[in-house]
Amino acid sequence: MAQRPRVVPVIAGIIILITAGFALAAEQPRYGGVLTWLEYADPGRLDFHTESPLSVLQAVAGIYSGLLQYGPEDPDQWGPDLAERWETSADGMEYTFHLRRGVKWHDGQPFTAADVKASLDRVTSPEVRSPRCGVMLAPLLERTEVVDEHTVKLRLKFATPIFLPTLASAWCRIAPKHILERDGDLTQPKSIIGTGPFTFKRYVRGNVIEWERNPNYYNPKLPYLDGVKQFILVERSTQVAAVKSGQIILWNVGPPMRKGEADEVLQARKDQGEVYRWPDGSITVAYLHHQKAPFDNPEIRRAVHLAIDRQEIFARGYEGAGTPCAILDPQVFPEYALPMEEVQQGLGCRQPKEQDVAEAKRLIEQHAPGGFDLDVVVRALGPFYTDPAQLIVQQLRRIGIRGSMRTMESAAGFAAYARGDFHFIGAQATLINSPDVHDPFSTVFHSQGSRNYTGFQDAKIDELIERGLRETDPAKRLAIYQELQRYILTQPLPQLTLGWISGYRYVDKRIRNFKPAKLIYEGLTHTTLWLSEK
Repeated sequence: MAQRPRVVPVIAGIIILITAGFALAAEQPRYGGVLTWLEYADPGRLDFHTESPLSVLQAVAGIYSGLLQYGPEDPDQWGPDLAERWETSADGMEYTFHLRRGVKWHDGQPFTAADVKASLDRVTSPEVRSPRCGVMLAPLLERTEVVDEHTVKLRLKFATPIFLPTLASAWCRIAPKHILERDGDLTQPKSIIGTGPFTFKRYVRGNVIEWERNPNYYNPKLPYLDGVKQFILVERSTQVAAVKSGQIILWNVGPPMRKGEADEVLQARKDQGEVYRWPDGSITVAYLHHQKAPFDNPEIRRAVHLAIDRQEIFARGYEGAGTPCAILDPQVFPEYALPMEEVQQGLGCRQPKEQDVAEAKRLIEQHAPGGFDLDVVVRALGPFYTDPAQLIVQQLRRIGIRGSMRTMESAAGFAAYARGDFHFIGAQATLINSPDVHDPFSTVFHSQGSRNYTGFQDAKIDELIERGLRETDPAKRLAIYQELQRYILTQPLPQLTLGWISGYRYVDKRIRNFKPAKLIYEGLTHTTLWLSEK
């Protein structure tokens, strides 16, 4: 398992390593208080089974429980949740889960194995097209069987080492069968009924989301907080101002702060909080629509790959926070990531840049004499996407591609991407769903991946990804995923990898038992967080 990076606070421009946790060993947890938290976008629809934005999961993360979970003490380790224990068949194809007894939904109805089957059948249904849990589980899970009210059996299509870590994903939590039957989906606040540590209090569009402590949670000692209040703040200047003023005491999700913003926050908060640098767990990709001219020509795509300077994008667009060109982040996947010396010889990643730019110009002159105009679209999430996209526009002009940047509201942008309604996406981050190495490949590069927005199919990529899913020998898995990285680094794919982002986050010193998660989708439930008096 990958080692978890250490927290890196930034004080007056000096980076210092400290130990994660933000709690003193002698302190006893304190009950009470409301955590104020940044929600970076208005989620709109709340159905975490059928939506993919982080903002949707964040809105309901504390409401639901899964069969398994990451945490609650360590967000990088998975273990029991609604399932107390389980057995695995000798061939690794069947898992029998024994469920906690006496668990109730927030409306008082009993939780049973029928709820588990309803949720897992739902997310793996082709008609539902679940973009997170379904994309992960559908290739693995053959069927779900109810043995009795407190026992459920899951039969796999093949033995795989990734099944239990995948099932523990926050996207794979269990929703009540009776609510799904009553409402048809989980889109509206009235449908947000879970078994988790918090109940859903209210959602005011564009303003706030609130949770309250669940007095009937299956662990009577938890949670410690009375509630959680998420302020929906979309503009970057408003987000930073809210942290500086103390309105927000935790910023650990959404687009991270840049170094300059982090220094600004630290100056305002002084000794009241910590700013820390953390790998975002997201691969950032530009997308060229290969079914639309001129990107249906792989040589035009090759020219774009050669022209885009990933190192400049990370140095200027992300203020040096991240790993340009990497197909796998060495901080997140140290066992699998190729050495950066090898990565930097990939298509478009060589430095100095002049040799790649000259080759790109030659390809454009040969295949698109006079160049062409290009609409470069990004979601409007402040400088997180607009700054890299503006740099890409400038870089492409050097080879005769006349780009102009256009922004779209976050949810509208996702909808347009899913429809394939674009020529060129300037930058889009995809947060990994699972700690296993298959995840970024299955999501971004597989022909059926939920973030393969153009549906591009490369037979070799699909074959290697599917072999990796089935391989149980660690050495053979390593060889498969390193071959996959090497292949992707040489190809003019529609998915143009920019790199992996790191960023700066904020946690108030009153928050205790906080541990940053390697996966940004985990650690959002706040079951074991507590607030000191000062």
